Amino acid sequence: MKTLNQRLHRVLPPDRKALIVPIDHGLSLGNLQGLENPRATLQALREAGVDGTLMSAGLAKQLGLERGEMSLTLTMDSQLWGNRPGTLEQIKAAIPVATMRRAAALGADAVKVLFPWGLNLEVIEANIRLIAQVAEEADQYGFPLMIEPLWMGGVLPLEEHDQAIVHGARIAMELGADILKIPAVGLSALEQILAWEVPTVFLGGAKQDNPEVLYRRISEGLRSGARGVVIGRNVWQRPDMAEAIQAIRALM
Repeated sequence: MKTLNQRLHRVLPPDRKALIVPIDHGLSLGNLQGLENPRATLQALREAGVDGTLMSAGLAKQLGLERGEMSLTLTMDSQLWGNRPGTLEQIKAAIPVATMRRAAALGADAVKVLFPWGLNLEVIEANIRLIAQVAEEADQYGFPLMIEPLWMGGVLPLEEHDQAIVHGARIAMELGADILKIPAVGLSALEQILAWEVPTVFLGGAKQDNPEVLYRRISEGLRSGARGVVIGRNVWQRPDMAEAIQAIRALM
């Protein structure tokens, strides 16, 4: 069985910055624009030579990944956004949807959970309990755990938002994160997070009409020590996915 460090190096190669393109969004959001044909999207990612992807267990089972190609991080939880599929209201619950046994059977290299803040306190409490359980089981199976702290409450000024991410990331580290997946925060906030020596990657978030601000923050963060990027919608919702990947590669 692979060790945690061997799996971690599959996800985040020690000799370069990692470009990871997730395609797990349908697990919570339904038939999202850009992922209508996940097999074709995965093939395009293969051809572009990305380092890894995130998938749900069902999608990983259906599509599969050949050994030695891109890394697979398995998404362990789904978010309940409302009572009608495909609509986005506010997260009402986080639900465990996969086990470490299944992650092992699917050949996963890591596992991932979302850590949203700014929600109903009962939802946050239940999510912390879920993460603690996943962290314990991930240790038992030797899987690196990626935790994604997000602010999902009302809009905050930029500096307050960055500090909310710093505090959320610190709690994630204390819960057992082996990889922190964070929004592209400013350098002051990033320095606080990197001081804990937990490998940190940037997420892309919702598709942006002008991704230059995102790209600039990512570029600054990578130069400061972030280990890579995890960008989905700002890749496969762009008119030219290959061009978007090339632009991100140029930052790295």
